Amino acid sequence: MRIPGLDTLVYRTFWALDRLGRIHTVRDLAVVDLDRIGGILVAVTTALGDSVCFTPALAALRDRFPQARIVGLFHRNFADLYRADARLDAVIPYHGKYRRWRETLNALRAERCELALVPYINDPDIIPLIYLGGSRIIFRTPGRNTIYRFMVANPNLLSDGPNPEHALVRCETMLRHLGCPVTDLTPRLQVEAAQRDRVAAWLRARQVPPDAFLLGMHPGASIREKRWPAERFAETARALLREDAHRWLILTGSTGERALCETIREGCGAPDRAVNAAGDLPLSDLPALLERLGWLLANDTGIAHMAYATGTPSLTLFWRSLPQISGPLAGGDRHRVLSRGELCRACDAGRCVYPACASAITVDEVLVMARTALEGATAVRERR
Repeated sequence: MRIPGLDTLVYRTFWALDRLGRIHTVRDLAVVDLDRIGGILVAVTTALGDSVCFTPALAALRDRFPQARIVGLFHRNFADLYRADARLDAVIPYHGKYRRWRETLNALRAERCELALVPYINDPDIIPLIYLGGSRIIFRTPGRNTIYRFMVANPNLLSDGPNPEHALVRCETMLRHLGCPVTDLTPRLQVEAAQRDRVAAWLRARQVPPDAFLLGMHPGASIREKRWPAERFAETARALLREDAHRWLILTGSTGERALCETIREGCGAPDRAVNAAGDLPLSDLPALLERLGWLLANDTGIAHMAYATGTPSLTLFWRSLPQISGPLAGGDRHRVLSRGELCRACDAGRCVYPACASAITVDEVLVMARTALEGATAVRERR
């Protein structure tokens, strides 16, 4: 729900209330007795990759605050991914841009979280929503998209320029100020036995042999200009399927990307060994499917971070996103990238040159990296 001028009105209203002293804020965590915090809200309401990048913090928060309730506020499209996560006591869906605002507000008030962590950029309604929901300590990391400065617990973290930190390091910075060290920045998604069983049944129903080596491809992206051309995905799939008759192709994506995935399936040269999973498998079961993949090719950072979180060997294509900020932080040869980051200068200047930037990555380059990754790979990946 986009109402012209509403974002500006919300921002200016909260700014004025703060200046008039009508809003109680905490500007320095040193004056807060963190050990008495009874509830912590994790607000990651933006992209899928952002929420996955915050998963290393969940275990660290649980260790630091063993008695506190930890609640996740996630975008409704991704909330189901975390409902069974034992590191969270509750999950609240954020419906976006003032939609079902009262419902979300009531859910926040019921959880009674004094401390809210907002590690990434967000829509302008998020900070007021959290504040009115009962959180009086709202802690944010730095970045040029920081809107509500006066609501930040520690103003020394603020910066007018872009935040150069990797998304995972940003979480580490935030938690360090809470006295909460993070010893491992590897993102992890919890996968339950029931999810693995559902995925195994789903594969059997589609006649996928239990010993097949599964190649994954995720050709969609939330931003059209981040998509590698469909014909290049198909050409890559044709080459890899032709080289090994035990390989099967699994195409993942949203319901809206099903037609795109079907085009690639039909053009892969072996459609009888290809399965279109777009919109056919719930997001909550996707980590269990990723565990089964022997290799994944993607051009969307969200699914790439899920691959990092399940240990799935992967190759991610970058041009509108910068790998030093949103690429793999660790993983060596397991998680590789092909980057055309220098062309992102056009995007920064508002002069997108798509599809030239995407087309600059060739099929031959991808195949060289794919074959290196697949060399000596086993038919079925060992479960983590």
